[in-house]
Amino acid sequence: MYDFSNKKTHNGIHYTRYIMSWIREGGSLWFNRYDSDFAKWLKTQDLTDEEIYEICELAQCGKLELEISAKQFIKSLEN
Repeated sequence: MYDFSNKKTHNGIHYTRYIMSWIREGGSLWFNRYDSDFAKWLKTQDLTDEEIYEICELAQCGKLELEISAKQFIKSLEN
């Protein structure tokens, strides 16, 4: 089972900092996990292969029920 804790990379940055930085700058998390622009960007950040794998896993492991709820809420804001 995957560990969903917000670990820090070997350089002291939390995994979610990478994920949110990517999202806030317009990057998408809808991707093939390990062959994506997100993963390619992570490779430029002096991260280990294990850290890249874990960050991609964390970014992609949403809960469908929460995603549906969030989508419905966002859509309701448009009305």
